[in-house]
Amino acid sequence: MTLDPALELDALERRRRLSLRAAIIALAVAIVGWPVGMAMNGSDRADTLSGVFILASIAGLIAAPWIVRAWQSFMRRRMMAAAVSGRTDIRHIDGEHQRVDREQALSSDAFNLAAFRDSGLVETFESAGVNHILAGDAQGVPFAAAEISLLDAKGYRTFGGVLASFRLAHPRPGLTIVTRDHGFLGNLVARAGSAVERLPLEDPTFEGVFEAYGTDQVWGRVVLTTTMLERLKALDEVAQAHGFACAFLDDHLLIAFRGMHWRCPPWRILKPVDTWLQGYVARLAGIVDLPVAIVHTLNLAVPSNEWPALAPAARAAIPLDGSGEVFTSAIWRVVGEGGRPLADVASGALFGGVALFGAWYGIKQGYSDNLFWYFWGLIAAGLVYGGFAISGGLRELAQLAWRWDAPLRSVKRPQG
Repeated sequence: MTLDPALELDALERRRRLSLRAAIIALAVAIVGWPVGMAMNGSDRADTLSGVFILASIAGLIAAPWIVRAWQSFMRRRMMAAAVSGRTDIRHIDGEHQRVDREQALSSDAFNLAAFRDSGLVETFESAGVNHILAGDAQGVPFAAAEISLLDAKGYRTFGGVLASFRLAHPRPGLTIVTRDHGFLGNLVARAGSAVERLPLEDPTFEGVFEAYGTDQVWGRVVLTTTMLERLKALDEVAQAHGFACAFLDDHLLIAFRGMHWRCPPWRILKPVDTWLQGYVARLAGIVDLPVAIVHTLNLAVPSNEWPALAPAARAAIPLDGSGEVFTSAIWRVVGEGGRPLADVASGALFGGVALFGAWYGIKQGYSDNLFWYFWGLIAAGLVYGGFAISGGLRELAQLAWRWDAPLRSVKRPQG
C-alpha cells in the first residue's frame, strides 16, 4: 500500500511543525511564568503583573497538551485517509460525522456488533461509541473494522479498542476462541464458569503463545492448524495491541484488539511525518490483509456432509451512542460501579462498629433500667444494619470482580 501524492506530505509536515512550535511555546510560558510571577511582589503593580504571569503559566500548562491532542485528532483523520488512498476495496468512515454510513457498516453482513456480545471476546455490553471505521470488500471478503468503546447498561466502558469482523463463505458449527496465553493460573481463572472447553493446539510450539477454547471439538481441529496459528501470531505482532483475541462464530471471523487505537502516539509530533507515516499505513494494511488470508484458508475447508445445514443466529441491533471519545475508563468504572458497594461496606462497618462498642459497654458496665431497652434496641438495629450493609456491599463487589475483564464467562452453554 502506498501513499497518494495528493495527501501532500509537505502540508502534513507543516501542520506538525506548527503544532510542535505552539506546544513548545505554551510549555515555555508555563515553565517560566510561574516562578517569575511568584518572585514579583512588593507593590500593587508588581502584584498585578505577578497574577498575569501566574495565569499565563496556568494557561500554558493547559494549552500544551491540548495542542498535541488536537494534532493527534487531526492526524488520525488524515492517516486513515492515507491508509485507504491506494486501495479501492477499502473505505474510511468517520464514526462521529458520517452517522448513516456508520450504522450501515456496523449492521451489515460483514459486521454484526451483537455477535461480539455472544463471542466470548468482550464483556457483556449494551451500547457502543464509534470513532473511525474501515470497511469494504478486500479480495472478495466483506469486512469492517471499528475503533470503538463498548458501554454497559450504566454507561461505563467495558472495552476500548478495535473490533474487526470478516465474513466467511459458510456458517460453521459451534464457537472457537483463540486468545493469548496467560499462564496456567490466568487461563484457569479466565474460563472459570464458562461453557467453553479448552481445545488442544495442533502444534506445541504455540502452547505458550495462545490458548484456545471451543464448543465444537471437530470444528476446533479444523481451525487450529499450524498455518492458522502462524497467521494469528503474525496478526498479533502487527497489531501491537494490549490484548488480542479472535473467535470463529457462525459465518464470521471476529477479532478484538483491546487497548488499540488509531490515533498516533503524542511523541510522534517530535518526528517528521515522512519517517513514520508509511509504517502506520502498512500496519493498518496488515490488520486487514492477514485476516483476509485466514478467511480464504477457512473458505477452502468446506463443511463436512456430517454437519447439518447451518444458519447464522439472528441477533438484535446494538444502539450506537455518538462517538467513541467518551469520558469513561477503568478507573471511572471502578469508582462508578464499585463506589456504592464500598460506601455500603464502610457505612455498615461504622454503624456496626458503634453497635458492637455499645454492646461491649452494656455487658461490662450495664445500662440503667429506664434506658436498658432503648440502648439495646439501638444496638440490635445497628448490628442488623451493619451485617446487611456489609454483606450486600461485598456481594456487589464480588459480582463486579467476577464480571471484570472475564468475557469467556458470558458464553452460555448451547440449548438441546
